[in-house]
Amino acid sequence: MDLESNLRLADDVPAVEAFLASTAGRLHHREQDPDGLFWAEIQPSNSERAALVARIEWTVYPHRAPSLIFVESVGALTAGTPNALPGADGYRCGPNDVCKPFTAEGQQLHPEWGTGPHAWRSTGNPFLYVVENVQGDIDRVDGRRAG
Repeated sequence: MDLESNLRLADDVPAVEAFLASTAGRLHHREQDPDGLFWAEIQPSNSERAALVARIEWTVYPHRAPSLIFVESVGALTAGTPNALPGADGYRCGPNDVCKPFTAEGQQLHPEWGTGPHAWRSTGNPFLYVVENVQGDIDRVDGRRAG
């Protein structure tokens, strides 16, 4: 990850941390993690449901959507079981990825999303935008899992 991306990302991280804290979630970036790699513990609004862990990896911030997969725990490098995924539309068990306009996986699978209403927008705080969308998707299904 280039220096400019790191600086811009560092400016946007506090708002993501504050948002997650307000929903009983938490953002992690461990010392051994490469630049641009974060783990978001996302707590559903239904507090009886366990938090889900999203692995979010930026390559160029804010100009490209991040890779987003769900894992069993902070530090897991490969996609988790279907039980690690939210049961919302676009969160796919087969390839175990998130096919949404705010992910690198979705943008790669749907080149038509490169323009128009689904195009990636690098304005504002894209990191917060991604986390808020994931939180909303999880809450819409009451924190249910795919598996």
